[in-house]
Amino acid sequence: TRAHTDWRSASPQVTSPTGDHVYSAERELQGSFAFYASSEGIYTICFSSEHTTRPGSETDVLAKMSVGEPPDLIALAKAEHLSPIEERIKHLHQAMTSLRDLQDRIRDQDEQRHKVARSTRSWLLYFTIIEAVVLVLVSLWQILYLKSFFEVRRVV
Repeated sequence: TRAHTDWRSASPQVTSPTGDHVYSAERELQGSFAFYASSEGIYTICFSSEHTTRPGSETDVLAKMSVGEPPDLIALAKAEHLSPIEERIKHLHQAMTSLRDLQDRIRDQDEQRHKVARSTRSWLLYFTIIEAVVLVLVSLWQILYLKSFFEVRRVV
């Protein structure tokens, strides 16, 4: 088998305030990860795409970060320790979270598309105004040229 490097992949790495590597992965297309802060301070998250097959290209990374208390024991419990209702609640919570993330991504994409549409609309308006002005100027020039062409010249 041969290794395939996808140009859209990114390699995330999380570093603690003390310089320890808390999390790292190679060539991720998508996914999620969690870690618990062992010390206070600023944690650095770096996404690199050094394994890209397209030099000079840009890669967009969508990252949603949640900061808060560690999850409750239901989230950490194994499936055999959960009652069917608790298991269903856990599944619904995960589905709701993924749906909210999808809505956020769709909202961001919609905002970008609106920006492009507004920009295109303004350029189209400018182009239309310039085209109308040029058309009027050419028409006036043609009228004046034809008028002078058909004008009777008197020779004295």
